[in-house]
Amino acid sequence: MARRKWTKEEIEEYRKIHGAFLYCNKEDSNILVPKAYGIGRTVNWANPVSWIFILAIIIFIVIRKFFS
Repeated sequence: MARRKWTKEEIEEYRKIHGAFLYCNKEDSNILVPKAYGIGRTVNWANPVSWIFILAIIIFIVIRKFFS
């Protein structure tokens, strides 16, 4: 099955079936998805690009901490 970007309604339905704590959907190519509760966005942990995104943020924070 080809990966595609899911709509907000599809994401909400997926969360109803699989739970809303962590969003981990291999079929969804979105990196950031709307939060289940509250305002904002969260990460699709099944997308490899999201891991690179989080790692880049952590590296940036560590470098900034040591060199400032």
